[in-house]
This record gives sequence, structure tokens and C-alpha cells, in this order.
Amino acid sequence: MTLAMLAALAVGCEPTNRSGSQMENDADFVLGKSSLARKDFEGAVLSFRKALANNPSNAAAHFELGMIFFEPSNNNNNYVSACYHFQRHLELQQDSSHAGNIEGFIKVCKKEIAKDIAMPSIPRSEISAIHTMRTQVSKANSEKNHFKSQVEAMRSRLQQAGGTIPEVAAATDSSPPSVNPRSNPREVRYGQPRTHTLKVGESLYSLARRYAVPFSALRAANPRLTRNSREVKPGVTVYIPAKRAQ
Repeated sequence: MTLAMLAALAVGCEPTNRSGSQMENDADFVLGKSSLARKDFEGAVLSFRKALANNPSNAAAHFELGMIFFEPSNNNNNYVSACYHFQRHLELQQDSSHAGNIEGFIKVCKKEIAKDIAMPSIPRSEISAIHTMRTQVSKANSEKNHFKSQVEAMRSRLQQAGGTIPEVAAATDSSPPSVNPRSNPREVRYGQPRTHTLKVGESLYSLARRYAVPFSALRAANPRLTRNSREVKPGVTVYIPAKRAQ
């Protein structure tokens, strides 16, 4: 799989038609390829995202971003983002010459994502739901970056024309709603530590969802249970970490 990935990086996204050639001739796309050749991955990511801001249907830019996020040897490695960009590439270019390799890359991404969240007590259906949710979050972040890139492009063109444009806050950067402890018996005031006695059918993952705390924080608060999954059984006391004050 690693050899196939390196071969795909060396070949790049080959155009299958005239529109594909135009995508690769985009100035930001060319700049991204140049940054990639210098192993400037952060600069390449920025340039390819600008290319998507210029043309959201640029399948070649999605492919290059997928390869950057898929590569485990650089700091930009992100299997969720890689999976999203690979899927978008196949949606936009169904006759892609890289389709066979990309399907293998997507399978690897899903396996790596599952390693971060899988536990013996978590049903496979919930693991699949988490994967879907994380992919949607990655898509939302990509769309936010696309929106911000469009605003920057518009500001640049307006400044060249002698005008100005006010700063625009990303729509996704909103604060979480406040919590009213009386509205739901499961909700508690911020900062209050608490415990829970496990009942039949409950797991650490279900408690994390119930108390709306990060699963990683719940595991950190209960190291004995995370080291030995057999300890997760009815009657055992689980420490629920306090929520962070907003």
C-alpha cells in the first residue's frame, strides 16, 4: 500500500480531459505542487485549499490534499480529512485513473480511525456512526476553510480596486449553548465532579454520551477500567469528569 501511495504521489493527478487540465493549470494548484516538491506540506495545503476556493469542483486539488493528509510521515497527517478528500475526488472524477488506489487508501483511513475509538464494549454500529460523524465534521471544517478562502480572495480583489471589506466571522465558529441543569436530569452544573454506578447494558462510551463529556476525558478519569475492560460491569463506580467552565 505504501508503494502504491508513493507511486500515486509521483504521478500526481493526471488529467483525463480538457477540464482536468484546466484544474491543474490553476495558479494556486501549480503553487501547491511546487510547495509539495519542496516538502513544504503546510504551504501546499494552503495553496490547494485556495485552488478549491477558486473552483470547488477541482478534483485534482482534492486528490492532492487527500495524499498529504494520508501520509503518516508529516505533521499534517489526518486520516479523517484524507478520507473526505479522497471521497470527494471520486465523486467529482468517477473515471479517475487513481480510483483503485484511492479505494485502498480509504479502507486504510477507516481502519486507522477505528483504532482511536474502538473498544470491545462498543457495538460496531456505534463505531460506524462515530466514523460518519467525524467525516461530517471534517467536511464542515473543509467547507469553513473554503468559505474563508473565498472571503480572502474577495478582499484581495476589492483592495486592488481601492475598496475595503469588513472582517467576516466563520459561521461555524459559534459558542456552545449554555446548560440549564433543571432542563434535563442528565445535565449538571459546570465544575461539579460526580460518580455513576454502572447498570446492566451500560458502557463507558454510553456514559460519555449521557453526561456529554469527551470519551477520552472519561477514560483518563478511570484508568483502572480502561486498562482492563473486564472491570466494566454492573455495580462498578465510574468517575465522571467535571465539564469545563465556559
